[in-house]
Amino acid sequence: MGRDVTQLWEIPGLGIKRIQILYQELGIASVAQLKAAALDGKLARVPQFGAAVQDKLLAEIEGWARGRGRRYPLPEAKALADSLRMQLLEMGDVDRAEVAGSIRRGKETIGDIDILVTTDHAHSVAQFFKTLPEVTEIVFDGDTRASVRITNEIQADLRILDRHLFGAGMHYFTGDKDHHIQMRLRSKRMGLKISEKGVMPYNDPTETPVGPMDTEEQVFGAVGLQYIPPEIRHGKDEIKLAEKGTLPTLISQGDVRGEVHVCSALSGGVDRLDALVQGCQRRGYEYVLLAERAGRTRGITPQDLADYERKASALADRGGISVVAGLEVEILDDGTLDFDHRALAKVPWVVAVYRGHSHGDDATDVLMWGMETGLISCLAWPTGRHLGMHEGHGARFDDVVACAVDFGVALQVSGDPQRLDLNGTLARRARDAGAELVVTASAASVDGLSQIDYALQQGRRGWLRPEDVLNTRPLP
Repeated sequence: MGRDVTQLWEIPGLGIKRIQILYQELGIASVAQLKAAALDGKLARVPQFGAAVQDKLLAEIEGWARGRGRRYPLPEAKALADSLRMQLLEMGDVDRAEVAGSIRRGKETIGDIDILVTTDHAHSVAQFFKTLPEVTEIVFDGDTRASVRITNEIQADLRILDRHLFGAGMHYFTGDKDHHIQMRLRSKRMGLKISEKGVMPYNDPTETPVGPMDTEEQVFGAVGLQYIPPEIRHGKDEIKLAEKGTLPTLISQGDVRGEVHVCSALSGGVDRLDALVQGCQRRGYEYVLLAERAGRTRGITPQDLADYERKASALADRGGISVVAGLEVEILDDGTLDFDHRALAKVPWVVAVYRGHSHGDDATDVLMWGMETGLISCLAWPTGRHLGMHEGHGARFDDVVACAVDFGVALQVSGDPQRLDLNGTLARRARDAGAELVVTASAASVDGLSQIDYALQQGRRGWLRPEDVLNTRPLP
């Protein structure tokens, strides 16, 4: 089968078994071939398909074609998924509801939403789901599954699971595809079969699980593996390490001791400085490294520094949390910083951002010149990307990382919903090259402090451990 076969996975209603049947019976290995066969009536004659499935697949292909290439930033999709989940729980007939799929894995852009529930009232729950205010179209209506299109045309799938198989369902519907392929191969070598129905003897026609399957830990344990966190289920080296029990302990919220990139109403943020610091205290942080927006003519200017430092010092004197008066400054297209360099040399924490117009090699030079000033503590949004809009400035990433290592500049893993920069892949690459990293909400409000969850999820996708991240350490 060619590379186009991976598109078949995107068509609702097609699983590995049906894809294999299509290939064996008709040689179908792409969506285009599937559509042609359906239009010719060939699918109706294939075992386990028939006329009804053929018509349904034609409708799914049309929906797939409309949405092809449309992916949604993780924070946008997660907000929609969380709203659907909460409405289901508030209904009263739902015992448990969880978001699965690529949202749970923390993928930066999302193609669809998967929600798994347990209930004794499957029909009424499915009917309720289809009438939620966000729903614009009903795609599929079944006994244990309903698919709809909601706001922005993103598809949302509801799957109703047996309670005793909830863990098996969570594993199966979380993915990703390559992880499942590796899990199936491992299970087969052990004489077992793994699916949404759990782990069972390979040739058992009753498909009776080998043990309890209501938690994912039980699913992994049944095939001799340590529990694998969702963010690193990529089908790479996670299974080999889990077999040995040597998976790393990934960073989590409890490891973070302080926030390192926040600004207040002093420089264009939403909330007062004292409210922002109190918000950090409520999250249990030991310190906050402020990064008030600064420039020669905007935000905190060099003339404002003394007054700003006094305000920050007064908050720190109240006890309970350390407050550092840092700045966020821009790297200009000539590689200088938009702040008096002599004044900046006295600022204890400097976060640099690049919003200029250079691209490719020119952007690489600008970022390196900025770091070579020796004035930057942390580089925010290293790729400059904007989710759903553009991929960033295209600077040579490895050269930027090498420069950051040479000049002691930390690279940021940001939870800013428009950025998620660095992402998990690049965070791991930077860590492996010796760079220091920070995780941050990149917040301009108290509510924005919760964005740290997105940063942590990207850090976990990058296999970051607490010891790989600067702000898991005490302030000194």
